[in-house]
Amino acid sequence: MTKFRFYFPDNKDFVDPNFDGKDNTRTKYHRQYDDDHYAHEILAELPFDGMLISLAGVGTMQKRGKYYEQELTEDFYFLGAREFLRLNKSKFHDVKLMGDCGAFDYHAEKEPPFTVEELIEFYDRGGFDYGISLDHIVFPYFKNEETKDEFVKNNGSHVFHELIQESERRIKITLDNAEVFLEKSQGYTFEAYGVAHGYDKVSFIRSVKELQEMGYRKITIGGMIKAKTDEILDLLESLSEVRHPETEFHLLGICRFDNIPAYVKAGVTSADSTSPLMQGLKGGKYYSLSEETEHSKIEESLMIRARQCDHKNVQDHIEKYRDELLNHIREMGENNEFDIDLSNTALSVNECVKRLESDCLKKLRHYDETALALEGTIKALIAYEKVTNEAYLPSKMTPSKLSTLNRGEAKYRTFLEERKWRQCTCGICKGGLMNIIFRSNQSNRRRGIHNLAIVTKHKNRVIKSLETAAK
Repeated sequence: MTKFRFYFPDNKDFVDPNFDGKDNTRTKYHRQYDDDHYAHEILAELPFDGMLISLAGVGTMQKRGKYYEQELTEDFYFLGAREFLRLNKSKFHDVKLMGDCGAFDYHAEKEPPFTVEELIEFYDRGGFDYGISLDHIVFPYFKNEETKDEFVKNNGSHVFHELIQESERRIKITLDNAEVFLEKSQGYTFEAYGVAHGYDKVSFIRSVKELQEMGYRKITIGGMIKAKTDEILDLLESLSEVRHPETEFHLLGICRFDNIPAYVKAGVTSADSTSPLMQGLKGGKYYSLSEETEHSKIEESLMIRARQCDHKNVQDHIEKYRDELLNHIREMGENNEFDIDLSNTALSVNECVKRLESDCLKKLRHYDETALALEGTIKALIAYEKVTNEAYLPSKMTPSKLSTLNRGEAKYRTFLEERKWRQCTCGICKGGLMNIIFRSNQSNRRRGIHNLAIVTKHKNRVIKSLETAAK
């Protein structure tokens, strides 16, 4: 049986289940965490095989975590990870919990801010299935000697040697901690992972060999989050040559889903990534599958964007360009670029922008419900974009920016015409277009959670196809 688990890192990515984007209503007297739902609570199907929780994010009873307030940290240690994350229901029985130290969050520090003992306590009290040893991240990666020579040429040999020296220091810290961690974690219920770091293939191979000699059969490959796909695959191919038959690799912070067959071939059995969520949350991307078969691919659509007029960024924009906006809106009206009447000279710029926003949202809601008046909807959408995006003001407009605007309009048209959100069964999209539009934190995070559901569905199909091919 082919095994590949996708772990989703916990960064307090929950949403208000009562949010309604049509009128922007939320739970009354809303309390974060208490009233909010995690991705696995709000989606129709599990959006991951496990969750990854970091000590740096949660913190200890003495040290504040990056994401958790002290009250939540105390609850986490008291309840344990499974109950705290609301994964204690029978339907979530197969969801695995993996813990790590969160080395990315303290990469600028000389030493890890935690001890091996604190990490073990975190895993033990959290009730984790897997615990990753205490590491110190190594960022530079040189795929070959040519890239090293290029670095020396651009930065000097002194800088290069200092970088390698620091990388070696961090690798030693990581391997020394791994040895202590493996010894001290004996007798606990979680399974130990060692961390392999390196700045080239030779140093990575050395790390993997040393970890296997210590007794590790579960090893994470760290520090490659900035690497290109071909560099990752090339490294994995080299590591597979020294991998013990029983050793399983985990990719830390990387899960480029189209590469799963290559991952599996190289001995990778799991990976974690926030990328699908972040691509939706901040990148405005909406994922879908090209077809309902095992050969489907993940497709990205550009989500409709309608900025909140009352948001500080838009209000600052209006204040900064008040006079230009007034003339801009007047000229747009004369050119019939929107359908509402803004000819009354008594209207302030703020009121004009607010009315353009209302017209845009009204038409988006109507189109979502009826699939009618597409042209009017796009017209209102582009008009609102042109007054709220600084790049499209007359004084800022260039042929290149006009081309970008036109491409965006074409992508919006395609997205609206296809109406993929109406066919989606993830559990998020049933709330309609306004619940996933690129607009507010709630709708943006929902879109990211939708993306999690899509990539996991895709991953499951890929694994199934690999199993079929192996028969």
